[in-house]
Amino acid sequence: MPGRVVVVDIGSWTIDIMPIENGKPNEAECITSQQGLIRCMRIINEECNRQIGQELEENVIQQVMATGEAALPDKYMNIVKDCLRDFAQKVYNTLKEHGYNLDVIPIVFVGGGAAVMRLFGSHDSGNIRYIEDIKANAKGYEQLGRVFLAKHRDQIG
Repeated sequence: MPGRVVVVDIGSWTIDIMPIENGKPNEAECITSQQGLIRCMRIINEECNRQIGQELEENVIQQVMATGEAALPDKYMNIVKDCLRDFAQKVYNTLKEHGYNLDVIPIVFVGGGAAVMRLFGSHDSGNIRYIEDIKANAKGYEQLGRVFLAKHRDQIG
């Protein structure tokens, strides 16, 4: 990743914002917000309970998060989609609050929330990419482990 890129990892419990400069993380500017997808699912169920008096199973909400669709009555689907649009807007607002220009800086959304941002985010710009593989972090750590082991093989064994 040449130049400056912002990686936004939206996971179950947190949203981690990490600027990458010339291929290296800028740890001094990393931000973690405790507003992950589990909190979003709780908000969806609170809203369903408030408006309809019933909650949804997490797997149904997760299906909508991943695909944008589920076999739900419209009254539930409307609530879920509205809440997911609100969640995406909060992510954008967090980036703006920390000085990131969404129109200019390259942004890469990763983690389980990348699909939510792609499907429900309103910011449509050519500088935004989505890595929706929920195992991307694990694969990255595995690759780093291989590089480390290859580099330090003599010292380890």
